[in-house]
Amino acid sequence: MNGKDTSGGRTIKTLQFGELTFEDKHVFHFGNGILGFEDLHDFVLISEEETLPFKWLLSVEKPEIGFPLLSPWHIDLNYNPGESFDLKKVVIMAVVTLEDEAGIMTANLKAPIVLDIENQKGEQVILPTDKYSPNHAITHK
Repeated sequence: MNGKDTSGGRTIKTLQFGELTFEDKHVFHFGNGILGFEDLHDFVLISEEETLPFKWLLSVEKPEIGFPLLSPWHIDLNYNPGESFDLKKVVIMAVVTLEDEAGIMTANLKAPIVLDIENQKGEQVILPTDKYSPNHAITHK
């Protein structure tokens, strides 16, 4: 599934987006993986106009694994992940479940994805607060 093209980039085939080619410098490395997917370490972040404001974090190792992401500030204007994040250097995104068992779209505001743009590193961080839920219902406004 993973391939190399002649321009020095990588090509993966995905069910959702077809064939995608990207440069290695666009790959985020997750040293500890993502909760439930600890064996996957390299992901690429894509943005498709048809699905905005969602972005997609796709596994390079297993392109069939992907996570829809949304800025937590799209969900809660007062979202506050704490003072330990330099929002000039990192981007914080919430993993979205497009439809849970009850047919409701939810976002994990408790354990956001933190992307270090300067170093192309990523991690999923569990916030040390009970203010946010891993299953925050997203309502249309």
